[in-house]
Amino acid sequence: MNPNLVVLVGQMGVGKTTVGQLVADRLALPFYDCDAQIEEITGRTSKEIALGDGVPALHLLELSVLLSAIEQAPAVIAAAASVVDTPTGRDAIREATCVWIDRVPDTSAQPGEDHRRSVDAGEHLERRRPIYQELANLTLTGPGPAQEYANRVVEFLGDNL
Repeated sequence: MNPNLVVLVGQMGVGKTTVGQLVADRLALPFYDCDAQIEEITGRTSKEIALGDGVPALHLLELSVLLSAIEQAPAVIAAAASVVDTPTGRDAIREATCVWIDRVPDTSAQPGEDHRRSVDAGEHLERRRPIYQELANLTLTGPGPAQEYANRVVEFLGDNL
């Protein structure tokens, strides 16, 4: 566990970006949102890449962006859900403090957030749940506000320094 490198994992729409930004602000660490990084690098949303280049190409890009963000440590990173699907992604996350946000995704569209692709979240979660459980140093569950989740992450890091 590395308190200077925090990677938030979980399904799309669970609040990784919101919680990650709050944690980064409280710890005075840089914040990297893999979806935002992809859009910055490519000029396209994840949804556009999946439709144009295919889902496997998107997942390779998501992994590449995660690995690049990890190299910028110390940092807080909101990872794409797919990065846990490969041994390389799992090994990289093991070098960090991994926070799994395990709750029902918010599927309501937020202003400016049309980057999400339509997927069968239930199918992906069932396949990824054991991986998330194995990787997680801290699991956040239930309907908590982002502020509460961020508080729990910061407290956990402080207790484990």
